[in-house]
Amino acid sequence: MNCPIESRDPEMLVALCAGQLDLKTAEALKQHLAACAACRSVAAEQAVVWKALEAWEAPVVSPDFDRRLYRRIDEGARLTWFARFLRSFREMPLRQALPLTATAGLLLMAGFLVQHPIIVAPAAQRQDSVRANQVERTLDDLELLRQFSAAGSASESAHPDAM
Repeated sequence: MNCPIESRDPEMLVALCAGQLDLKTAEALKQHLAACAACRSVAAEQAVVWKALEAWEAPVVSPDFDRRLYRRIDEGARLTWFARFLRSFREMPLRQALPLTATAGLLLMAGFLVQHPIIVAPAAQRQDSVRANQVERTLDDLELLRQFSAAGSASESAHPDAM
């Protein structure tokens, strides 16, 4: 027998655990399991799953289940799409709603920034342009300072205490 794992046919192992194989194939596969550790491991895990499924019992359905189901379907059909959308959030706990709200806020902010980018103006450059009247006043001020310094130096040399 070919190894089901090597031939990429693990469904045979599942069928063996479910009891769906014919007697001849099941016996051949059991002989293979004795020699193949990988298949034996998969078969053991599947056996645990099938035992758990056999032990599970479906809950009893109440007698008015159909009536309540059809009533809820009718109520849902009468709701608007927006009310159906909001209904899904009504049952959501706060720990799930908070990250969703934060994500939605960040997406809105990102969309706003993409549509209205913040434009940073370059730093204002110095204006080197000089007005003519400013030049004239500056030259007048320099001339006045020269006159003061000439008058000050002349008065210092004429002073008898001057050295």
